[in-house]
Amino acid sequence: MKNFPLVFKFAPACAVVLSLFSSPVIAANVVLKNGDRLTGEIVKLSDNILTFKSPLFGEVELPWKQVLELQSDDGVTVKLKDGSTAKGKVTLSQQGELVIDQGDLGRSRPLQRADVAMFNPPVVDRSVKYSGRANLGGVFNRGNSEDDALNFDTEFIARTPENRYTLAAEVNEAESAGVTTTSNRYLLTQYDAFLSEKDYLFVNAKGEQDKLADLNLRTSLGAGYGYQFFETERAKLSTEYGLAYINEDYIVAPDESFPSLSLGLNYERKFWNKRLVFFNNNDLSVSLEDTADALFKTKVGLRVPIVENVNVATQVNLDYDNMPPPGVKKTDSSLIFSVGYGF
Repeated sequence: MKNFPLVFKFAPACAVVLSLFSSPVIAANVVLKNGDRLTGEIVKLSDNILTFKSPLFGEVELPWKQVLELQSDDGVTVKLKDGSTAKGKVTLSQQGELVIDQGDLGRSRPLQRADVAMFNPPVVDRSVKYSGRANLGGVFNRGNSEDDALNFDTEFIARTPENRYTLAAEVNEAESAGVTTTSNRYLLTQYDAFLSEKDYLFVNAKGEQDKLADLNLRTSLGAGYGYQFFETERAKLSTEYGLAYINEDYIVAPDESFPSLSLGLNYERKFWNKRLVFFNNNDLSVSLEDTADALFKTKVGLRVPIVENVNVATQVNLDYDNMPPPGVKKTDSSLIFSVGYGF
């Protein structure tokens, strides 16, 4: 009897040891096109990446197109590209057919791999989500040459499932030997009202100054339709089509105002486990009174995170005016290096 307390003291320790050697519950099997096999559980499928949790390797990310076969023993919530959802045991055959076994509700008709948008989609959160960034770059030389340059751009976005609010601004100033070589500013405010997950209507207001291009102030008020092809942690792509009214106040040249057709394209993609961000923003306006009067702005660049929320960036800005004021070149471009903060 005196040994019982000692036995009970060691019982919890034995249970811990036994749990380490016990077999984990296997909820899914995956076969890749290269013949590799994994057992574990399905975490999610998003942006054509299957996140799979293996007892041996932990969470791994597998390209969805490389998955040859899949079978889950537990229920998986499947969201299709038509917006419908179903929950059940999932089987993917080598022929690319996917079937959802919903138990008492029966089995789904055979689907195709391409019909699937997500596994285990996140619960819709209707709270406001905030994101943004601010980048600052500059050059200040003193000695044999005196050159100053300041580049600043910022963007702030507030997002709910039904609404998106965007505020963006950019300032570029440069001076060499006391002579101004660059002086332009840009401001954008936009509101997007989502009619569905991808379709939205927008209204925006833009303001722009460029002293060296004889532009005291260009304002634009516009509205139109946008389509969000995708918006995930890894990639974003949207296009916009609308009408705008542009008013141009020049320093020397005669002022102008006209209605225009506006087209926009915005793309962002993260590579190498989110260590590199590529972005490209395009904005085209064509006068409805004279289609030869066209304005085009594009911004393309890379952001590289160096520590949490801090990144270095390089980008090329190009502005093209097909009918500029007399003495002003059609194309204006700049290469910018900066350090920024994002959230």
